[in-house]
Amino acid sequence: MENTQWLEPLHPFTALKNLYLTRSLAERVCGALQEVSGERATEVLPALRNLFVRGSSLQPGQEAMTPFVTARQLSGFPVVFDRWKG
Repeated sequence: MENTQWLEPLHPFTALKNLYLTRSLAERVCGALQEVSGERATEVLPALRNLFVRGSSLQPGQEAMTPFVTARQLSGFPVVFDRWKG
């Protein structure tokens, strides 16, 4: 799948505030979100506040998420990217 295709299943979840992803799924979704910047960053999961990834480390997902997290911060809709210990 192309990176942008990973975003299509997320579009219906406009009210989603917390997203929990496994490591393997996070790599694909984070890669897709990395390509979303500027004004488009608030179009995908507009209510999202927290993005959690299962695992002991956030690398490399954290680096992939930086453009998305920065764009959301600048638009006034910040997202926290953190580890899910569950």
